[in-house]
Amino acid sequence: MPGLAGFNALVDKLPNSATSDPQAFLAELQAVYGLAHVLYADLRKEGDLFLPGTIIHAPDPDLERLLRHEGLKPLHPLFEVAAKLFGPRVVHPPDIAEAEQGANARHRVSLIDRPLLVFPLVPSRPGVAFFACNPGHLKDKDEVTGRLLRDLAAFAGLFHAARLAASEPPPPKPAGKPTTPRLTPREREVLQWVAGGKTYWEIARILGISERTVRHFMSACREKLDAVSNKQAVAKAVAGGLIKVADPRFSVEI
Repeated sequence: MPGLAGFNALVDKLPNSATSDPQAFLAELQAVYGLAHVLYADLRKEGDLFLPGTIIHAPDPDLERLLRHEGLKPLHPLFEVAAKLFGPRVVHPPDIAEAEQGANARHRVSLIDRPLLVFPLVPSRPGVAFFACNPGHLKDKDEVTGRLLRDLAAFAGLFHAARLAASEPPPPKPAGKPTTPRLTPREREVLQWVAGGKTYWEIARILGISERTVRHFMSACREKLDAVSNKQAVAKAVAGGLIKVADPRFSVEI
């Protein structure tokens, strides 16, 4: 059993390790606390089936081989038992054997052939989530010491929280106001006269520029405002506060 310093060292490592190298963290937890097995699961359930989700365990060649060749089915009895727990509990092989009744085939898994200390967790989706381990000394009638129970319960909750935080999508960016197109002072002036009903020839006379230049300014306005006509350009400019239709200084008579 590690001292407080060992416990704190693992807690400090947990937030990053739970996402960057979770199997290595569980392996270190296994070594520090002398655990025979360590397994974390967060699975979705549909009907009677547990579907592939998150399963992380300390290095265990037999378990890896089993999952690779037979999938989750051999562990369904453990999932069924864990899904019914409301608090930490030592689950014994006979408890899991009861859940196996009615199965077409019986799979023997070393993980569930010995007592397991199981900590139920809140799943990230309808299904089951839990942290399970086997302290090497745990026998059928052994009691788990208070300190071991507290330590492992803390790691179970913190590990699960770190995994959930890592899997959450980033919050959506707040919708900002649409970017207002930037019109030059001359473009706004020409657009203002168009809004006042003046023709290109009239605007050219008022501003002392050529009619061709007026057309150039209006073409730029339509492009910047993503408009297909002068009327649409005026409407978008008014809506965006770029021009005002009721402006007394544009009541000049030609």
